[in-house]
Amino acid sequence: MPKLRPQAFFLPKAGNRPEEYEDAYAMDAEKGLFAMADGASDSFEARLWSRALVDAFIRQPPSPDELLSWLEDPIRTWKEGIQWEGLAWYAVEKARLGAFATLLGVTLTIPEAKDTEGPAPGVCWKALALGDTCLFQIRGEEMVAHFPLERSTEFNTTPPLLSTRLDYTRRSIAELRCAEGQCLPGDYLLLITDALAAWSLGQVEVGANPWPRLISLTQEEFSTFVNHLRAEEGLTNDDVTLVSFGWAQENGE
Repeated sequence: MPKLRPQAFFLPKAGNRPEEYEDAYAMDAEKGLFAMADGASDSFEARLWSRALVDAFIRQPPSPDELLSWLEDPIRTWKEGIQWEGLAWYAVEKARLGAFATLLGVTLTIPEAKDTEGPAPGVCWKALALGDTCLFQIRGEEMVAHFPLERSTEFNTTPPLLSTRLDYTRRSIAELRCAEGQCLPGDYLLLITDALAAWSLGQVEVGANPWPRLISLTQEEFSTFVNHLRAEEGLTNDDVTLVSFGWAQENGE
């Protein structure tokens, strides 16, 4: 039975306090559930919205067909987290426009081995995504899958988003993407928000290999690494979140 080894790192925008971080991630490694969201900074209480989305995914991941009805729970959580009675009139007006965020959700399943004498079955992953938060599958030092964007030039300032306003989400949901794959022992999956995801794809496109560095980062190294990219390599000054996990067999293979 594969054993997961998850790690999570995050850093707010340069100049922002930790409480101003508007990405969110959540995981339940035992159930094989992982989620990441990137709140749109110009929307009202995007931090609360991204947190509500990832927590709801871990409680009950939706099928693509039920996404609209599934959103009722995180929308309720977002509304309950706002002190409405203390809002100034202009804040109330902004709140009525809603909050917006990307969402990437990943579900892992371990298929049953049909031949007990054959090789151990791989770990299957399924992912759904709306927006530009990305998943990368790494085998050795090679990227064998990436989702939902294909190239660094696809990242822009207006990705499709989930909203607390269902009228908006009904329009954007046409951009919902789904994918699936299978991992072998030793593979890694990385969930990364847009700024670092765009940089990673850009590195691959010029023949560089960012994956060993991203997989080997420690908590102490992450802030230094991201700040270096911001200062020296043009990384967009945005909240950055990275969740990585690989697995090995219980016997250490």
